[in-house]
Amino acid sequence: MTLDKESRIYRKALLRGVGKCVTMLATETARRKFRPLVEWACGRALGYDPQIEGSRALLLYDLINHYPDANPFIDIVEKRFFSSMRKSDGHWLFVQECELLALFSINGNRRARRILDRGYDVLYGRLCRIRPERIAAPYIPEPDNFAALCEQLLLDAKSVAAQSMFGRIAKDVGRLCLRDAFWNSLAESVHLSVGFVLGDRRLAALVGRIEPSAEVKAYKAALALADEERCRTEPPTLGYRKVYNQINERGTFGIRYMVRRWRVHGRTKDIEGLARLYRVENDCDVRAQLLDMFSVPDTRCEGYLPLDDLLRDSASEDESLSRAALGVLSHVRNTRVHDMALDRIRERGASYELFEVLAFNYQEEDDEILISASRKLGGLSHDAFAVLARLAEHDSGVRLSNRMLSHLYGLLHCTCCREMCVLEMGRRGLLTNEMLNDCLHDASIEIRCYAARLLKRRAAHNTERSNP
Repeated sequence: MTLDKESRIYRKALLRGVGKCVTMLATETARRKFRPLVEWACGRALGYDPQIEGSRALLLYDLINHYPDANPFIDIVEKRFFSSMRKSDGHWLFVQECELLALFSINGNRRARRILDRGYDVLYGRLCRIRPERIAAPYIPEPDNFAALCEQLLLDAKSVAAQSMFGRIAKDVGRLCLRDAFWNSLAESVHLSVGFVLGDRRLAALVGRIEPSAEVKAYKAALALADEERCRTEPPTLGYRKVYNQINERGTFGIRYMVRRWRVHGRTKDIEGLARLYRVENDCDVRAQLLDMFSVPDTRCEGYLPLDDLLRDSASEDESLSRAALGVLSHVRNTRVHDMALDRIRERGASYELFEVLAFNYQEEDDEILISASRKLGGLSHDAFAVLARLAEHDSGVRLSNRMLSHLYGLLHCTCCREMCVLEMGRRGLLTNEMLNDCLHDASIEIRCYAARLLKRRAAHNTERSNP
């Protein structure tokens, strides 16, 4: 569709999940104008990183409730709900539609509940028709979608209907487990999904009330087996020489987080030993893989790896070695590291790895070059904004400028990253009441709650001032 300037602004707000797209629907004229975009959003997975931030269902629910009749929008949601459940790339759209229908259902919309119940029947029917021995694709979406649907069907855990629904789910999944051990993982997945919403205590109460049967026993047995398997498959903690030998034989597969584990368990001798092997290693590929293990977040390798070696490897003509060294330097705060990244961006242009290094070594005078560099990273631009947003956390050791915070607030697509900026802007008094009113409708429930608390605090303060 061809969009005018105002519609483009609205579409951008939709994609970012900001409350502005809700407050912009204040007039009947605006509701008519932006309705096609709201309808478009109902059939699109809007989340930037839904695995981390969740879906945009709550935002869509608020948007739809600005219109007198929800049914035309539910028509779109229903269609995409059933079409996405069988698509390998449709999981997050299915989750969004599922959560959106659940919101309507919880608030009394019987049609939405009927759609969810019918979805359960259809999806379970598909699971029953699957023959594990004939699965050729590397991924089938139905098990993950079934777990997500069960999660939404059980949101109201106190009701008798929820208890009955959980009993049905346990029996249905248990029936699959009796048929083939392949489905044991589905029992664990469903249990984890439901537990995420209900909490361990409420879930345990529901489990305790299930009437015993062969299917229920199979369900519980699958969960017990999953616990045993998890304990059995936890990778062993290797010494640094075994790690080095494995890297030479087959790379870092399965051991990439070993250095971080050593740090957690206080095994500094292993960290020092692997760092010594890096210093004397001549093979560029092995050297790069050693550095890759030290580049894992929270590894905190400063003091173990010589800065001169890291700076030299970051300029290597071997691309893998250079990238691995920059990955380590992106967690090292040092003036020489800052100057190296700044000079190289100015001389050769920005890469995502160099951007990360300069961002971690942030100085207020770098604002212009960081903003300019982020715009030139193409598809990685939003990831670059997220790198900067993480520095807005109160304990990051960095103080972003007010200008940078405002810049990020207006650009971030990730709601988790935006929350960090909003909290810091709130601490500095940079959030106007208009901005907070927008935040009341943000896709992030955490941002909504924070904005409500801050507005309430301001209102109380103004009342005290007017009534001394």
